[in-house]
Amino acid sequence: MTTQIIKLNAGKYKVPVMVRVENDRLFLNFPFNRTLLNEVKVMKGAKWHGYDEHNPKKEWSIKNCFRNRFQLAALMGKNPYEHYDKPLVNVEPTRSTLYDHQKEMFRFGLTRKRCIFACQMRTGKTLAAIEVIEHSGISPWVWVGPRSAIAGVQLEFEKWGAKVYPEFMTYDKLRKLVQEDAMCLPAGIVFDECTKIKNPTAQRSQAAAIICDEMREAGDCYIIGMSGAPAPKSPADWWNQCEIVCPGFLREGQYNKFKERLAIITEKESLDGGVYPELTAWLDDEKKCAVCGKYSEDHFTDDFSDAGHKFEPSVNEVANLYTRMNGLVLVKFKKDCLDLPELQYRLIRVEQSGSIKRAASLILKTAPRSVTALMLLRELSDGFQYAEEEQGETDCERCRGTGVTIEYVSNNDEGESGPPEPGECIPQEESCPHCNGSGRAKKLVRVAKEVKCPKEQVLIDLLDEHEPIGRFVVYAGFQASIDRCISIALRYQWDVIRADGRGWAYFCSKTNKSLALTSKDMLKKFAMGEEDKILFAGQPGAAGMGIDLAASPSALFYSNSFNGEDRMQAVERIHGPAMDVNRGATIIDIVHLDIDEYVLNNLQEKQDLMNLTMGELRAAAKELNYDS
Repeated sequence: MTTQIIKLNAGKYKVPVMVRVENDRLFLNFPFNRTLLNEVKVMKGAKWHGYDEHNPKKEWSIKNCFRNRFQLAALMGKNPYEHYDKPLVNVEPTRSTLYDHQKEMFRFGLTRKRCIFACQMRTGKTLAAIEVIEHSGISPWVWVGPRSAIAGVQLEFEKWGAKVYPEFMTYDKLRKLVQEDAMCLPAGIVFDECTKIKNPTAQRSQAAAIICDEMREAGDCYIIGMSGAPAPKSPADWWNQCEIVCPGFLREGQYNKFKERLAIITEKESLDGGVYPELTAWLDDEKKCAVCGKYSEDHFTDDFSDAGHKFEPSVNEVANLYTRMNGLVLVKFKKDCLDLPELQYRLIRVEQSGSIKRAASLILKTAPRSVTALMLLRELSDGFQYAEEEQGETDCERCRGTGVTIEYVSNNDEGESGPPEPGECIPQEESCPHCNGSGRAKKLVRVAKEVKCPKEQVLIDLLDEHEPIGRFVVYAGFQASIDRCISIALRYQWDVIRADGRGWAYFCSKTNKSLALTSKDMLKKFAMGEEDKILFAGQPGAAGMGIDLAASPSALFYSNSFNGEDRMQAVERIHGPAMDVNRGATIIDIVHLDIDEYVLNNLQEKQDLMNLTMGELRAAAKELNYDS
């Protein structure tokens, strides 16, 4: 045990504080001061030792980590934010092609070193980061991103002739390397699409935090987060991203404490009698009541009941958040950076057949849950229904082909009543009830049973419309829908790039076979290849981030997924500096069953479809004439 005693004066609190360092803890001893005490309580790992079972002491301790040292320095009158207040270095990037906003990103990253580019999709964050990597003078670098985005980034490094290449890896690979303690410590790291680490409890977020903590302890380093969502749906998403890049920059040491500052949280009773916190409203408007979150015109005041209260104006904490993050986070919106034509939207409605209407009505009447009904309706709208078919036999999953399972039975004497005590059960072999002891079970395979769907003709017409251009993008929410689009494209002599949960593949229309190409090579073919016609067919979640598909002037959403962020990311793939500004960029949606439009409207409002109730779906169905 190493002990170091440091006497400090707690800055504005005018309280002498004695700090004792013991291993991984900082022990704080100071005269009672309620304001200072509240500051200590929100620090990471704060603990009062007055109630210790052995050797209780009237002192607090906190974890000896960067976050707490940062906060402690602020309490002691120092300025740990000084580094983030410095003017940006006046250094010119190597490439003269950078826009002014990209030059600002480059200088921001080079000056701050540990920062976040919160710049909207397609504003050129990758090129700015390449310049930072080349000018940093350190190595090695690691670039972490989603699987689909990695391919696009690698193409950017090749396109711009980068002088320094980082090690590219997915967030899943980062997690595995950190868990196995096999990660070589980099001097610089880039977290592309860093919204992937917004959840502090996710394993990839914890892995990112661990590696960044080690980098900071090792010495001066670069940690750059890149987010395409400068205004996320939940402002609380910023906490963990900032915490990974620079712990302590935001005062709150816990995600929940941070959220409580930005929103009104009320306790609700659950059905089982417990209590849970519920988000009532974000504090994003001074005109909202600080107690209930309602606007003054909607406010309920009743002096004769406990439920009523007078209107109390609130503080716009969400707006203040961006002021608090200033210096650490650089915010840029595409409309302020690039002079591009606005995205155009086109809605194509197709006729519903009587049989499809009847099938939709039957689903709504028989589906046990709203989520099931919503999924089945979306499948039906795309012209198929998933079903399980028997295809031979396979080893029983429960007994793994042995025909027997181990059951634990009571070892109590015969006639003795009551449940067995721990340790009174013994293992006993039993015939597997799942396969009746045979060790074999039916092999069930999910297949898509197709029905005639008018969406097919829409895709055929759009392929014909885009034939002179030779490039087109289609997104769909199901693998079966992707396969259907691929089949149509190949039939009309279009090569196809498929990017979904199964991975990337390139299908040649001349041979009707797949070619062995990397995802980077596929994107290169789509952008500048000699092939006459290429269709990019993908799922928004698997192929909607970090890639450039601006060679196509249009993107068709054959169907949508539940995820609003995936939709927003996918929409931006065709809208960027590389687009043809004369043709513009158009997003096309098909409405077959009216549930398509219902899903689309909810996505645009950023609502969570998984929270829909069966009653809401049935009410919507009556409006949409499914029950007619």
